[in-house]
Amino acid sequence: MKRIGIFCIILLGLIKIQPAQAMTVKDSLIHVLDTIPANEARLDVLYLLAYQDPMSTSCLNYLDRLLKEAAAQDDKKYQCLAMYAYVVYYFNHQDGKNTKLWMDKLTEIALNHKYYSTYFSAKRAEILIHIIEHKIEYSITQAEEMYRLASKTNNIKGMRYAKLCLMNAYLMSARYKEGENAGFEAYRLLPATASLEERKDILQEISLACASIESEESLKYLKEFETVLDKLSQQEAKFKLKVHHTGYLLLETLYAKYYLQNGKIDEARIHLKKMNGYFSPTDYIPCRGLYYDVYAQYYRITQMYDKALIYADSAVNLLSGVSDNNGLDYRIKRAGILADAGRTDEAIPLFRSLLAKKDTFYQHLSTTQMEEIYEMKEMDELLLEKEKHRSIIQTIELALIIIALIILIPATIRIFYVKKRLKKEEEEIRKMTHIAEEANEVKSHFLSNMSYDIRSTLNNVLGFSQLMTQDPDSIEATQWEEYSEIIQTNSTELIQLVNDVLDLSRLEAGKTKWQIQEYDIIPLCSDIVSIAQMRNREKILIDFKTTVKEQAFQLDIARFTEVILSTLVYPVSCEVQRFITFSLYRNEPEKQFVFRIINTPLADSEFQTRKVDIRHRINRLTIEYFGGTYTIISGPREEPEIIITYPYSKLPAGDAM
Repeated sequence: MKRIGIFCIILLGLIKIQPAQAMTVKDSLIHVLDTIPANEARLDVLYLLAYQDPMSTSCLNYLDRLLKEAAAQDDKKYQCLAMYAYVVYYFNHQDGKNTKLWMDKLTEIALNHKYYSTYFSAKRAEILIHIIEHKIEYSITQAEEMYRLASKTNNIKGMRYAKLCLMNAYLMSARYKEGENAGFEAYRLLPATASLEERKDILQEISLACASIESEESLKYLKEFETVLDKLSQQEAKFKLKVHHTGYLLLETLYAKYYLQNGKIDEARIHLKKMNGYFSPTDYIPCRGLYYDVYAQYYRITQMYDKALIYADSAVNLLSGVSDNNGLDYRIKRAGILADAGRTDEAIPLFRSLLAKKDTFYQHLSTTQMEEIYEMKEMDELLLEKEKHRSIIQTIELALIIIALIILIPATIRIFYVKKRLKKEEEEIRKMTHIAEEANEVKSHFLSNMSYDIRSTLNNVLGFSQLMTQDPDSIEATQWEEYSEIIQTNSTELIQLVNDVLDLSRLEAGKTKWQIQEYDIIPLCSDIVSIAQMRNREKILIDFKTTVKEQAFQLDIARFTEVILSTLVYPVSCEVQRFITFSLYRNEPEKQFVFRIINTPLADSEFQTRKVDIRHRINRLTIEYFGGTYTIISGPREEPEIIITYPYSKLPAGDAM
């Protein structure tokens, strides 16, 4: 549809009052205007007078008076409304220059005084002008900025208008899915309290804009449009033929178009018949044009080519003035009808002519740009010639200025680059500082937790040692043995904790010394299982399964054994019997071993402590150093599991340290 869609929406939304009614209302308002003093009520009357005939130049007279009187009263609200009305007037006349001029004036006042609804309504008109002028990416950028501002100010109307602008921009650039989604989002942004009139306006715009898209969603919103129109007609029966007549014509036209596009001729005929009931030769040009275009499409499908050509001619005549490239799309459709009718002698020259016109259009655009460049060049040459005839004093002044510029420009450029570099370095320093602060915070938290664990263990050792040394004669043999065992257990735990912290620190700092050897996987796993069973003392039963017969690979045997062994034993003292499934197989495409330990206590949430967390980190860093992965799977409905992958291909030379 391109420009016709926007144009049709604007026309349908403009006129709410019939001419006879408008004249009566206008006369009454003029009479009231002469009787009231300069106050807000007078400003309101001037605003209403301007909107009695919004497409006429008489509208500008009332807007000028409204703006002057609002400024005299320092009434920012009506200043904004007057400027908004100027934007709408020039937008409706597709005067992009003046639309932008008044939008710039409105922006300063509206944003400073928080008249956001007025601002967003006007901004929508400005963006639509850019879309009509084919400044698509600029329009999208503006609409996205509009949406962000509307979100920031919590203005639902602004967010809705931004989505509608995005819809039109996306559809104009053939991004149909994005455009359709933007339109549907706009409708979903309507509050539950939105009036039927508001719903009708948005549904009308979405339905028209998405008319060329074959989508079940489009049909859904057409039906919603129909429901809203029916409710409005029931509420305002006396206005049905005056206000919603055109809405029904558009609705039935789009229904027929949808069914024709989807090859449902019988359903299309039903809506074609309804179209005829609403059609009037005095309807708005875009609506009549769409009506003729749909009939041309219908007769083309039913192979009634003579009628199709008649309606196609009517569509071209009506829509050429309100569509891109002088109705080129509709002319191409007409040429297609001629081709389908077998009139190739007429169709082929017409296709050539249309393509030539398209080439001419772009060639003209290019030529115009070149002419502007040449005009600017000639003007520069004339100015240069004029400068040559200036007086000696002016020449000297010019020379001095040039010398000053020669001195200043390099300095300015250098300052610019220095500032840019300093800014970049400052940003990098800020980022590094932030990273360092986060690292320090994590480190401090870690050290705080670890110091607590170390102090607790150390206090146990010292406390029971003091008990044993202060009065050893009073301690019984069994109690002495119990204290000794506690001291031994806590000492072992303390040493292990310190060793784990040191190992983790070396791994994180990249200072670990590795003893790389080549070893066969099966004997290694068997040894690890044996060690685990010795430590577990039948508390954990291990079922080792493998499809690997033999495979030598490179590893640090001690550290690798420590990783696997930690998954097969309890991390803390526990007397509950547990069954672990330990599986080993190859991942041939990745050339990796896969170790799968199911029901491992190391991944069980019941045993999660800071000590276990350190062990996980050591395991992960060790495995990842050799190019493998360490994955923990734990959940309330499944057995805790750890999956380790490790490459069995040879390590790079640099890793064998």
